[in-house]
Amino acid sequence: MFIYHFNRLIRNRILWGFFAIIIAIAFVAVDSCFRSPQDAQSAGTINGKRVPYDQFEQTVRAIRGFGRDRDSETPVSVVDRRAWEQIAARQTAEKNGMGSLNEEVRNALREVPGFRGPNGFDINRYRMVLAEQGLTPAMYESLVSHQLALMKNAALVDSASWVSPMELNDELAAMTDRFTVQTVTISNRFAQTEMRLSEEDLRKFYEENKDSFALPDRVAVRYIAIPVSNYLAYVSVPEDDLLEYYDSHTDTYTRTTTNNTTESIPFAEVRDKILAELQLEEARHCASTAVTFSIYGKLADAGDNAMEVAAKRAKVTLKTSPLFAADETLYWAENSKEFADAAFELEPDRSDSRFGIVKGDQFIYVIERKEFSAAHTPTYENVLNDLRPRAQAKARSDAFQDYVKELRTELSTLMDQGKSFADAAKAKALNVSTSLTYSVNEVQNQSFPNSFSIAYGAMSLKKGELSEAIPASATQSLLVYVQDRQPGDALAAEMMRAQVRMGIARRRSSNLFSDWLTWNLAQQNFNPARPLSDGDGDDDEDDDGAFADPDASAEKK
Repeated sequence: MFIYHFNRLIRNRILWGFFAIIIAIAFVAVDSCFRSPQDAQSAGTINGKRVPYDQFEQTVRAIRGFGRDRDSETPVSVVDRRAWEQIAARQTAEKNGMGSLNEEVRNALREVPGFRGPNGFDINRYRMVLAEQGLTPAMYESLVSHQLALMKNAALVDSASWVSPMELNDELAAMTDRFTVQTVTISNRFAQTEMRLSEEDLRKFYEENKDSFALPDRVAVRYIAIPVSNYLAYVSVPEDDLLEYYDSHTDTYTRTTTNNTTESIPFAEVRDKILAELQLEEARHCASTAVTFSIYGKLADAGDNAMEVAAKRAKVTLKTSPLFAADETLYWAENSKEFADAAFELEPDRSDSRFGIVKGDQFIYVIERKEFSAAHTPTYENVLNDLRPRAQAKARSDAFQDYVKELRTELSTLMDQGKSFADAAKAKALNVSTSLTYSVNEVQNQSFPNSFSIAYGAMSLKKGELSEAIPASATQSLLVYVQDRQPGDALAAEMMRAQVRMGIARRRSSNLFSDWLTWNLAQQNFNPARPLSDGDGDDDEDDDGAFADPDASAEKK
């Protein structure tokens, strides 16, 4: 317990202020000796300006997303190119005086509902929400600054977009005209079919989708989880600390009265709750101190059996994790981000970093590296078990699409020969729906199966035309035949004009801005450290889109 009380002593702010000065001087003296390897790396350069590795990887993480919604399917080369496009765009914005200001970032944070408490922006809630996503405030604010700069660029590019009167009128007609249609529903007969795929088919699928099998650096650890509750008996919380905590969190302890006003909850009613919270917090410090002393003190000479001994003493099970990446969510551990960070900092050959100690809410984790797997693309043989079902799914999808396409061609041929749509469908053993009449802008008020799929799938068709396949579900597609199309309500069209114009502009600006990002990167002296898909950072392909230089194109020819 001496170590625990010493730990409480050094948490004194005055002592820590003194230590901070000494440590700062020491770090200046040794310069970069303690920098992580990634800090010294460059992801590449744009116009001779070095792009730090951590900035590039942060942009990549933002593109892929966080948590359960993270995109792990898009190939690495595609995401890398998007990251470079965004970084180049941000540099262009800053060069033109359109970078984000600190005040703009602060205002953006205040507008996020998830960061608000009873009295507006809540810094504690802000930090908690970010921690759940594995982010620090500095990381998130950098992302917000990045996005604000991109939004300014997008707004500038969008200002060059023009919606023609003819395009607008066509869109309004599609929204307000009265459609009368018939449909046939085609079930996916291949949904449960075992597709015959040869070795050549599987290898072809692997080569076409190789990037999707790429794996980042991964690590597996041995670990024990020691309950924080084991140390509750060793801690006590003075009454003054309880009162101080209550006074500094008065906004937390409130309730709504019968008169719909807010009042503070008396200290006596929440004392036990505060006591439990502070006891658990003290127990975490106590546990962390004791475990650190045990692992790096008493078990320093235990050799390869140190973790087994620690597990036995703590009366817990020694577990081995699967391989995991640095940005992967570890659902079997608390504080996933801290756990993963600690795991990737382990150095088995160094006594001072052989073990990692991670504080969770209910557990203290002791971890030791079990295996390290460097980033690589597995061979065909190593991913065969994962590849086969994916190839099967694609083969089923392709077979169904080919079947529907062929069926549509046969229906069109029969109608060209003089048959009605209903008769042509019956000739192919398809069930035809009764006639449905609707307008797209009012379809939400009408109730018939697959109404939105039918409405939006057929809105560009003229009278007598047959739609392409319209997906209705994972196992069904539709073909829609337009029996009649009559002009809709002119007043409704006029009322929707401004809204529809904005919709067209938004759709166009998203594509326009994407083209601009590609064009803008091509204008820079761009040299990535790791090659993109074509192995050339300058990318001489003709992908400049709407921003291509006609003179440059002529020179190429």
